Amino acid sequence: MGPSPVSSPSNEPGIILDQLDQLEEIILQGLRLPLTGMLMVDEEEAIEVLSRIRARFPPSFQQAQALINQRQDYLKQTRSQGASLMQEAKERREQLIQQSVREAERRAKQVMAEAAAQRDMLLDKARQVIAQKEQALQKNLAQAEQQFAARRSQLEQEYLTRKEQQNQQLEQQRLQALQELERVNQERIKLKELAQREVEGIQQEMQTLRQKTCAQCEELTRQAALTKQGADRYARRVLDELN
Repeated sequence: MGPSPVSSPSNEPGIILDQLDQLEEIILQGLRLPLTGMLMVDEEEAIEVLSRIRARFPPSFQQAQALINQRQDYLKQTRSQGASLMQEAKERREQLIQQSVREAERRAKQVMAEAAAQRDMLLDKARQVIAQKEQALQKNLAQAEQQFAARRSQLEQEYLTRKEQQNQQLEQQRLQALQELERVNQERIKLKELAQREVEGIQQEMQTLRQKTCAQCEELTRQAALTKQGADRYARRVLDELN
């Protein structure tokens, strides 16, 4: 089969179709092998027709094929870069999550430590105030006992002296001394009652101070818990934003 005649580009599609018909004719004229479903064709003639068909394709077709190949390469490269970027983004997200969690835990521990330190400081101050109140009370009680003992000793001494000097006025003086002693006892009772009231007042102040201190400690603990909850919410919000 001879070469096809040279024609203008406008006739190229018709020539290609004619050459495809020639290739089909070669295939149909091939020898069929029994029981195989195969054909034996003239290889050289078929290759020659295919070469002429390939030569008839315009350069733009080859350029389009090259562009398709480049597009496939670019898509492969883009997919690879996209996978790398996704992996980097995932790793960065994990790092941010870990950093947020660690920062929230660190802040919560810091707030709890500050609350505990402030609580201990308030308790120490309360103990100091209570100790000062108790010390002052003990001092007042000791002074009252000393005054009572001194006064009693003085009265007893006066009583004994008058007994020796004036036997006739002994009974009257004794009664006066007993009256004075009773008055002193009443004063002592009053002093004890006053001291007891002071003790009760100090105890009440101590109880109020303890309650205030406990309330402040509870408030600090609550604030620390709220700070930790806020940190947890912030960490979850960061996680949600990253996701």
